[in-house]
Amino acid sequence: MNWKPILRLSGTMQGIIGIFMLIPTLMAAYLGEWEAFRAFIVSLAIIAVYLTIIFMIGKNWRSKSLSIRDVYLFVSLTWIVASALGGIPLFLTHTTKDYTSAFMEIMSGFTTTGLTTLSDIEASYRSVLFWRSLTHWLGGMGIVVLFVALLPLVGVEGFQLFGAEAVGPTKSKLTPKIKNTALILWLIYLGMTLLETLLLRLGGLPLYDALTVTFGTVATGGFVTKNASIGFYNSAYVDVVVTIFMVMAGVNFSLYFALIRARFTAVVSDIELRVYLSIFFIATMITTIALVLSHTYATFPTALRYGAFHVASILTTTGYATTDYGLWPSITHAVLMSVMFIGGSAGSTGGGIKVTRWITMFKVGVLNIKSLLHPKGIFSLQTQNERIPWKTVNSIAGFVTIYIALVLVSTIVVASAGYNLLSSFAAALISVGNIGLGLDAVGPAGTGFGPMPSYVKWFLSLMMLAGRLEIYTVFSIFTRTFWRR
Repeated sequence: MNWKPILRLSGTMQGIIGIFMLIPTLMAAYLGEWEAFRAFIVSLAIIAVYLTIIFMIGKNWRSKSLSIRDVYLFVSLTWIVASALGGIPLFLTHTTKDYTSAFMEIMSGFTTTGLTTLSDIEASYRSVLFWRSLTHWLGGMGIVVLFVALLPLVGVEGFQLFGAEAVGPTKSKLTPKIKNTALILWLIYLGMTLLETLLLRLGGLPLYDALTVTFGTVATGGFVTKNASIGFYNSAYVDVVVTIFMVMAGVNFSLYFALIRARFTAVVSDIELRVYLSIFFIATMITTIALVLSHTYATFPTALRYGAFHVASILTTTGYATTDYGLWPSITHAVLMSVMFIGGSAGSTGGGIKVTRWITMFKVGVLNIKSLLHPKGIFSLQTQNERIPWKTVNSIAGFVTIYIALVLVSTIVVASAGYNLLSSFAAALISVGNIGLGLDAVGPAGTGFGPMPSYVKWFLSLMMLAGRLEIYTVFSIFTRTFWRR
């Protein structure tokens, strides 16, 4: 294990995060939130000491390629340390009741999960809440992907770094150089951020609110500065804008690059995009019709507004809410629970299992039926014009199996704290899937994660990290093979 380059690169990454922390630090001074300002200064000082120690340890590092094990350890370590240091301002300002909650809150931010331990969000400092939302934006496209985009990685395999953090079963390069690919993805992400912020400003939201809502939307995160989430604004315009951008954030970002290059055929023919939009449309129609027939809302447009918003919120794993959907008919709960298992597209900021994996698993099922009917036949899996390698199929099957196993184990852990089955299962699913909002105790009107004991919070923090880094990156570190020479 090449510890010196791992620590040095990790330290560089924390330095970048420290630079972003300067934004809420200056905001705290401008707003006169001096307790928050002191907390940020202390946090920045701790980061500075951390960097000094790390760079002293790795000062004799010479450029050397990292192995895949080094990359996995670097990426996992980066996210853990970022959450550990990023949670300090929340702890020092008493925004959270203890450091465990602060760590979980920021881990939830960086992993774009959006679950919260705060009982009264609006009572917190605005600068602290801005930092909390900013972690969404940094984690949405990926803090290591940002690292690859900003810095020349001499002697480091950038594609391995990119692949260890980017979401989806396959990691494709948009350009021959992975650094350019990372930069293009971040520029598209930035453009989407600016566009939504502008539209929300036109809808009457203050700049602070427009930015924090946008951070949670384009990152499919879910943090917002209001207790009532997006429902606080009580605006059909805001609901529509946020719904559209949640759906957009759940699309593979490589398709936006194809649009920029006028490759419209590639976009229209993309099977994952068509399935993703079909799932959104069908789930929205079922939910809307159920809301109309149950007289939950008087008119179809109103039912469509709320139904589409929450289907988009859960499908893309954003976790925003405009009302307490726990009061809706049971069929809508079944629909929302179903889309929790699906998630966004590969290459998007959304979490979950991903649409492309479900497509592949469905094709495997169909292929197995064909092989039973035609025992001597030779079949292969195809996606559009490409053959799916069996190595990829096995990886996807393993991922889905481990994903479901983690949800079941997490359900048991949460239930051990005294929560009922529905609350435990929902808490597990929204942690592993980075969804952030579920049903019952972890729904819009529930008690949330604040009252949970510390051991549950630490465990779910690990599950959020595993879900965000696509499971294999994190859990490979816990295998004997990883540490064997």
